[in-house]
Amino acid sequence: MLLGTTHNNNTSQDSEVLVLQLIMQNSYAEAYELLINQQPAGTTVLYNIALCLHWSSNYQEALDRLEQIQLDRYPLNEHKLGVDTSFKKIRDQQNQTADYLNAISELYLKHFPVLVHDAIIRLKTDCWLRLGNFQKVIAIASPIAHKGFKDINDALNLAKASNDHTIR
Repeated sequence: MLLGTTHNNNTSQDSEVLVLQLIMQNSYAEAYELLINQQPAGTTVLYNIALCLHWSSNYQEALDRLEQIQLDRYPLNEHKLGVDTSFKKIRDQQNQTADYLNAISELYLKHFPVLVHDAIIRLKTDCWLRLGNFQKVIAIASPIAHKGFKDINDALNLAKASNDHTIR
């Protein structure tokens, strides 16, 4: 084992925990400051930077960060072990929240890559909606509309209504 390996790994984990706490506390500037210096900028770093940018209404730059995320190394097949009616009820209730605006960790990404993928789509959808690009909203959000996320359904309804109004 190399000297300092454990220390560097712990420092990285400590930094990740601090970033998660800062975002939960709405201390986005401090979280952003820590995040922009992290190398390499993987999925969680890019997503959390995008959250900070989104919070500051910098939607285009948030989208730029989200576009850099590559999830191809994570399996995106949804498998649910032991899913029961209680789980379904909890998931349905959770889908009514804006949980995509929460920071993500490497451990969360490892265990729930499908939910991270959905969060990326949801954050992109929100950015495009706020930028008024309704065709992008429809294109990006439609593939996950069947999952029942309130924000996705609301965004699609608004985008379709706005497109219909523009066409007339």
